[in-house]
Amino acid sequence: MSNVLPRINHSHDVKALSLEEMETLAGEIRQAILRTVDKNGGHLGSNLGSVELTLALHRVFDLPRDRLVWDVSHQTYPHKLITGRRDGFDSIRQYGGICGFCNKRESVFDLFDAGHAGTAVSLALGVAAGDHYLGDRRKAIAVVGDAAIAAGMAFEALNHAGELRRNLLVILNDNKMSIDHSVGALSMYFNRLRTKALYHDLKKEAHDIIARIPVVGKRMEGALEHIHDILKHSLVPGLLFQELGFNYYGPVDGHDLPGLIQTFEDLKKIEEPVLLHVKSVKGHGYEPASADPVKYHALKNFMAAAKDVESRPAAPPEPAPAPAAPKPAPYSKVFVRTMIDAARKDRRIVGITAAMPGGTGLVEFAKEFPDRYFDVGIAEQHGCAFSSGLAYSGLRPVYAVYSTFCQRAYDQFVHDVCIQENSVIFCLDRGGLVEDGWTHHGVFDIAYMRCIPNVILMAPRDANEFERMFTLALDQSTRPVAIRYPKANAPTDLPPATDHDLELGRGEVLLEGEEVAIVAYGAMVESSFQAAINLRERGVRATVVNARFAKPFDADLLAQLAESHHSLVTVEEHVLAGGFGSIVLETCADHGLQFRRITRLGVPDRFVTFGKREFLLKECGLDVPSIEEAVESALAAAHEDRVSGGSRFADSRLERLGLRKS
Repeated sequence: MSNVLPRINHSHDVKALSLEEMETLAGEIRQAILRTVDKNGGHLGSNLGSVELTLALHRVFDLPRDRLVWDVSHQTYPHKLITGRRDGFDSIRQYGGICGFCNKRESVFDLFDAGHAGTAVSLALGVAAGDHYLGDRRKAIAVVGDAAIAAGMAFEALNHAGELRRNLLVILNDNKMSIDHSVGALSMYFNRLRTKALYHDLKKEAHDIIARIPVVGKRMEGALEHIHDILKHSLVPGLLFQELGFNYYGPVDGHDLPGLIQTFEDLKKIEEPVLLHVKSVKGHGYEPASADPVKYHALKNFMAAAKDVESRPAAPPEPAPAPAAPKPAPYSKVFVRTMIDAARKDRRIVGITAAMPGGTGLVEFAKEFPDRYFDVGIAEQHGCAFSSGLAYSGLRPVYAVYSTFCQRAYDQFVHDVCIQENSVIFCLDRGGLVEDGWTHHGVFDIAYMRCIPNVILMAPRDANEFERMFTLALDQSTRPVAIRYPKANAPTDLPPATDHDLELGRGEVLLEGEEVAIVAYGAMVESSFQAAINLRERGVRATVVNARFAKPFDADLLAQLAESHHSLVTVEEHVLAGGFGSIVLETCADHGLQFRRITRLGVPDRFVTFGKREFLLKECGLDVPSIEEAVESALAAAHEDRVSGGSRFADSRLERLGLRKS
């Protein structure tokens, strides 16, 4: 029965515990995380692996006066449980509940909202520099994973910190993992460090040893610095960080609570840059998660499934079931299946990911084509420019990257890809709203990409159209291409395409109607089509258009709609500012096209919360009922216009709806 965790609401409560009570608290925290993640889903392995580290930090440092910044912050469930959010912890990652990442709106213990890797050292250094300037003596602490510290931004911050010499502690939480296994030369370097003995202060030890040598020792004092350099290069495990200006300590056991507490007590007295190398195990305390950290990075319903398997008696084999209708496949599966099929025919196709092989689906591609697969680590900028180099060499690079993470490579997208006219294919996974909230929503890519010359932007309505778009992308020789798709299943119930060949910049009419046209982009085609079907049951015959392309946009099709429809509704799972609806408005202005009413449906001009995608779509007015309402509002507005000033459109539909005055 839990008896320590209910008493903990603040760092001060942790400081009052005995060491035995802290060990008990660590176990209770793990049980709370296991129960909640099993029910809600979320990040499991990283949080199980950070329990002792979290408790030691809160025990030793004066939080929140001292500044604690978490990188990515997907390992902060223990931190949330002991900083006043225990009672609401069962709502984590649920709509209206507690955020799965740091959230400064929730607690003074969360300095920044986080969600992207490699940012913590820069943020903590900025806070430390600001405190120093204002005369505040506080410790700034950045907790960074071994995969995240390989990000270019993290190294830029380490380099700057070595020069500024501020009161900064960087904790390298080394568990050999990001979401998947860490990659790259730096990961191999950390593997070597793990085998080294604990390093404290070699210079002091060397000085003491030399000073004890009779007669010769005194004569060697002048050569101590040179000897120190020689010894350091051969013996010091953290030489890389020493050369960057950090005092390096470690590696230490990240699950040894007394050892961590003592280490932090020692390090908090040092008011200059320190890097502590902590070895931890992702999933520690729950054997299945520590044995398979990739599988248990983030999931739900794992405990019930395990118990069910253990308790279920062996069953006799059942006859093979009759073939079932194909189930909808996630777009990530559609992507990798399409890519593998294409790669079997074209040896120039190569795949690139930035530490997300599982999420993007490239694991299967890597198994079949290991020599044509590149994981660049958490380095989206490098991955983008690297892809451009591959294209220049004559290959057909496919950069699979989440929309939210592609933002990190914007300069490279402009300068190294588009200006160079190198045809990189960007497959933008998670294009749209996702459960993890504002740090992970992929709702800005249309706006930040469409303003760049020469780029092609498209979004499929279903799996078949994705395959056709991928083929079209491969046909481009000098134009970069971005294909965006959501974290959702590809629809299986939309009408088949009527055109044999997919023509660049051409949309399609899915459903012929009158008066009001719904022009939808990508994932919103399915909802728009369903809304139109529902409206027909109420006597409203709206046209549905699948735009297919945001750039180049089909101005000819829009002109045809302007001739035959009085109103237009655009629908996109993207911000309204600068998004697909803006493209439609600009096209109308550029070509002199007139509609009585244009309604844009999309993500409003604010950061949208976290929760299940269906809840978020409803909140943003992008669910089926909201689209129906927009169409009916356009019809009602047209009726008012007709009554007040006449209309060039037939009013028979309005009459049947009961909107015409006698």
